[in-house]
Amino acid sequence: MGIIFDRQQSTKPVLIKRIELTGVAYTSECTACSNGTYADVEGMTECRACAADTFAVRGARECTPCGSDKEYAVVGSSACLARPPCTMRDYFQTHTACDENKETQIMYQWIKPKVCLEDLEGAVHLPASGVKTSCPPCNLGMYYTNSTCEFCPPNTFSNGNQPCRPCQASTTPDRGLSYKWWNTMPPFLTADCFPNDDTGCATPTGWQLAGDHIHSGTGHADDVYLVLSLTVSGFRSVTQLGTKAEVGRVTFEFELQCTSDCILFFIKDKDMVIKSWTGDTKTTHFSYVFYSDKPTIFRWAFTKTQWDKAFTITGKKKYDFADDMAIIRSIAVTNTKDGGASACKPCPLGSPNDGNSCIPCPAGNYIDTKTSKCKECPSNTVVQESNPYDLKSCEKCGSGTRAKDHQFCYSDCKLTLPNQQTFDFSALQGWHSMRGSNLFTGSGTAFYHSFNLSLCGSPDDYSVICTNNATSGGVLEDDGVNEDGVKAAICRTTVIPSSSTDGGHALTAQSVSLGDHLVAVTNETLYEKFNAELTSLANGDTGTVHFYFHSLSSTQACPDGRNTIISMHCNLTYTGKGAILMPASYLDGTSDGCTFHFHWVSMYSCPICAESDYAVVMEQCKKGVQNTHYIKAKKCIEVTKPAMKTQECRMLPFEIQLVIAAAVFVALILCILVVHFWKKNRKLEYKYSKLSQRQTHSEKEDIELPAAETCAIDDDEEEQYDSVEFSNSSSSTGKKLFNKLKAMTGKDDSDNPFENIKLTEKTPVLS
Repeated sequence: MGIIFDRQQSTKPVLIKRIELTGVAYTSECTACSNGTYADVEGMTECRACAADTFAVRGARECTPCGSDKEYAVVGSSACLARPPCTMRDYFQTHTACDENKETQIMYQWIKPKVCLEDLEGAVHLPASGVKTSCPPCNLGMYYTNSTCEFCPPNTFSNGNQPCRPCQASTTPDRGLSYKWWNTMPPFLTADCFPNDDTGCATPTGWQLAGDHIHSGTGHADDVYLVLSLTVSGFRSVTQLGTKAEVGRVTFEFELQCTSDCILFFIKDKDMVIKSWTGDTKTTHFSYVFYSDKPTIFRWAFTKTQWDKAFTITGKKKYDFADDMAIIRSIAVTNTKDGGASACKPCPLGSPNDGNSCIPCPAGNYIDTKTSKCKECPSNTVVQESNPYDLKSCEKCGSGTRAKDHQFCYSDCKLTLPNQQTFDFSALQGWHSMRGSNLFTGSGTAFYHSFNLSLCGSPDDYSVICTNNATSGGVLEDDGVNEDGVKAAICRTTVIPSSSTDGGHALTAQSVSLGDHLVAVTNETLYEKFNAELTSLANGDTGTVHFYFHSLSSTQACPDGRNTIISMHCNLTYTGKGAILMPASYLDGTSDGCTFHFHWVSMYSCPICAESDYAVVMEQCKKGVQNTHYIKAKKCIEVTKPAMKTQECRMLPFEIQLVIAAAVFVALILCILVVHFWKKNRKLEYKYSKLSQRQTHSEKEDIELPAAETCAIDDDEEEQYDSVEFSNSSSSTGKKLFNKLKAMTGKDDSDNPFENIKLTEKTPVLS
């Protein structure tokens, strides 16, 4: 906690939740000092620890020196111990600075305080120092000068082996920090050893340089923390980028050589643990992306064992794991303001540079590597990199979202699905809050989580703020994060309710972002790394539309950041804003602290009614007029209801009229076919009659006629229908037609396939 005395800023009260006092108001006698401590004056408020090579038992008034040089005692000892023979673990190797010949001397030093003896049987001696060896090359972006490696000047670059060279025209140095060689401590990097008290560190800095790596050293007590800190003053070319753009990246390679449950923490700034590794670990490569251009401190903190295992029952420090160590082989940070460049990158054509970076392209543009010109990204895309080279730097916004100046994606509250369903969530835009379940700490203190969110709306006012009042200091920065809270689309704050003893003020702390940007708005339950099917309402409904959010801030528990799913549920009985519910199976909307799921039930989660969502109802005809009504048949929101239609009545229903028209058409076709085949049959009958007449005449005259080639009538042959007389001529016309049809189908009442025809001769067949 702290108080600001700057009058230009409004101060906040210091809130103290609870003060507890234990013990009694007075004592009747003094308590004897414990082993390893002493009190040489009566009435002392605390006991003093014995110095090195001395000891004391309980109640001592002074410390006793060890009996001989063959004994030793660490600070706070209750007895002296025999000095062991020296081993290779009792000394370490260092290197001197490179000389004008680019040579370095290998030096050896005993770990202090030295407790071993060299004259005992089996002891090793300190190796001879001063052996010269060639210096390794400088790190990338550095050059050798005055027996040291320094960063290249502005507008130059080096690979570490060669002198710095100037960048070509229309290019700029790609500056950064790259540490691979460890003969000397690199710039901006510091090492520290933090014991529980004044003892335990074998060397003041703890970490030791070893040429191609740096390690945490040997001989330290088990309780110490060995910390390596890298201070980065800032980053370049980020002023016009969206909140989702990558500003820089830190990459390192390490190894843990442990026989215990040692831990290596990777920490950002004060206390943000990015990731940790436990126990013996082989060579590992790790990379972390960050999105803020503020000055940053990265720390690597190593401890050999858990706190409760670092001391004996009497409180004495242990040295059981003195040889366990962390080894860091390389560290690299990109896009820094300070540092050196190992290469030059092209600038946009025609843009100057200030020695550190090019004048960036306008927002939403990338640099075409072929032409070195700035080109605008395609529509509905955002720039994802601080140095956007080539079209791959433009990333398309997710389904159902649109781009704001190519910087970030948002939803304007309107959505059209591929099935042409449309939604309008405009009534749900703005700031919304909800309260989580009542929880308790291990000591019984009650607290709960408060959630703030903004679903959709204007891109200029699309975020909410979660604040902390347990600390004081400043306002929110542009990146949306500081000690007082966070700024995001969705955030969470821990709230400790007020009580009668704290003046009615609730404490808020530990605000975190659950969604920095909107990924997609869709009806798909599986989208990229999101799964909306994991939770549902009590009736099994998983929602009609899902809003997918992602937070870029990573933690040790959530190395890939946090995800949030808001599922929209259609219910016309939930008027107004509706209700935001948490899954019954998840505590506070999450099962792992990294993925959160909320269900929003509202009438505005229903689709807008389309014409297909209405049932058509037609009234009976009244006075020649018929009304047609449209009644909503599905769950949807009526924006414009179809108007009632009025039209003149038809004598018959339209469906019946269609049936009649089809029947008439079929009947007409049948009639045409009957007439066609009837006429054709008449021609055949006429030809047959002529043949029969000729046959009869030839029999009488004994004349042989040539055989007919065909029964058809020639084109120049006239039909003499008037010369044909049927034997059943007295029958009705209907009966004649019936007989014709039977003749066409080859059916008759008798087995005789021929028909009796009476012919009347008008013209002699033969002359």
